[in-house]
Amino acid sequence: MSLLRIASMIVVLTLVGRLLGFFRSIYLSSLYGTGMESDAFNIAATIPLTLFLVVPGAVNAILIPTMRGLMEKQQRTTELYHKMLTVILVIFVVLAGMGVGFSRELAAMFGLSGEKLEMTADMLRWMWPSAIFIGLTGLWSSICNSHQHFFTPTLGTVANGAVVIVSMYVLVPIYGPNGLAIATTLGYLAAMLTMIPTLRRFGYDHRLSFAWKNDEALKGMGERVIPILIGAVVAQATTFLERGFAEGVGTGVISALANANQIVQMPMAIFVGAFTLPLFPLLASHVKRGEMKEMKQILQKGLAYLLILLIPVTVGLALYAEPIVRLAFQRGAFDEYSVALTAWALPFYGLGLYFLAARDLLTRAFYALENTRTPVLIGAIGIGVYAAANWLLIPWMGHGGIALANALSALSQAVLLFIWLWKAVGVPVQSGFLKTLAKTLIACLVMGAAIVLADPWLSLLPLWIYLPLGIVAAALLYLAVLAILREPLVSELLQKVRRRSTPAAGRS
Repeated sequence: MSLLRIASMIVVLTLVGRLLGFFRSIYLSSLYGTGMESDAFNIAATIPLTLFLVVPGAVNAILIPTMRGLMEKQQRTTELYHKMLTVILVIFVVLAGMGVGFSRELAAMFGLSGEKLEMTADMLRWMWPSAIFIGLTGLWSSICNSHQHFFTPTLGTVANGAVVIVSMYVLVPIYGPNGLAIATTLGYLAAMLTMIPTLRRFGYDHRLSFAWKNDEALKGMGERVIPILIGAVVAQATTFLERGFAEGVGTGVISALANANQIVQMPMAIFVGAFTLPLFPLLASHVKRGEMKEMKQILQKGLAYLLILLIPVTVGLALYAEPIVRLAFQRGAFDEYSVALTAWALPFYGLGLYFLAARDLLTRAFYALENTRTPVLIGAIGIGVYAAANWLLIPWMGHGGIALANALSALSQAVLLFIWLWKAVGVPVQSGFLKTLAKTLIACLVMGAAIVLADPWLSLLPLWIYLPLGIVAAALLYLAVLAILREPLVSELLQKVRRRSTPAAGRS
């Protein structure tokens, strides 16, 4: 299956999953606006969400290179799976039990007190069992990805979103805010269960094995897992710091930032997931075979695709911030004040889109090289940049400064990773990447100017017509400019679409 076809499949499934997650946020906002209940839920959900972002990626990073190595040598992988299943279960059952026992203390770490503290702690107790489901999801998705199978793990995000929405509608009227937490845990369970049939198809049964002694594969992964986990936690540490900074700014700010971040994470999850997931096994395979030139070519193509896809999104988020927030969330308890809070943060989050994506892809390149220490070091530098930027920006920009600090931290990490990779393997990108960058910026400039010029007339239309029409027209103009500038990646994409739509021509 070609990279573009895999990416297209992941885009579609991730889009559906993200839309379902978006509907969940809309439902939450309509119930509680940016009030205390929303803040409590967003704080409590930070822990399982962070685990969901950290664990699958960390397990991918240590397991896929090892699995690919065994497959290259035509060796059995089931024994390694049984041992990893045992390790994952032991770690996450213990983690979930400790989490339930110390939920109140964890909630207090965010600077909460009184009713808000108790509400957050109750939600955490309901959410902690999801740690077990997330651990198994990370293992099982890595097994699937090792076999170049990406459909089922991505389908898990759709199952997660669907189950969460249905469960919220059923449980919130009965259990109140705690219904949100129960629904969240059921969603992670659903994401895990979707992969069981695929694992059976690949020949994996679920047995425990404690024969860890003298296992060279486990030993090699054990040596890499600590720095990878530290790096992954460091990469997500800004989320926890953000909650603390936001709580100090005022009530409702946590929910406003979460809503703005929800919007930004949709293109981030769709496009970044579409390219980093299928690229990592390819990067690891080329490194295993010593094919560094091919590895760098794949890396450049991934960075270029992300550039073309995410830079125009950044421009659109800046120019359409308020109407996007208004159309997405303004209903029920989500009033004009909530719209203003969320719209102020959205453009600043958008500035970090490409740098977050580039950081994640470059980190995967280091993992393929089995260099886990450099991403940890650079992640720690990124936290320092984030904290310093918050200290400087919050007095001037309020919670907008928190969102901008996130973008500045991502920028610093992406640049440092690029420089370090350059030192390790030579120039990661060729002149073609710089040409793509120039063409992308020109196309974005034309698109942005068109949005500004057309807005006085388009904004007279009803919001539900004005915003989709403006976005579609801007996207078509952007692609047209890139096509006129003869950007190869756009031409390649259009040719593939044309071949699919005219199969007879493709066969001739």
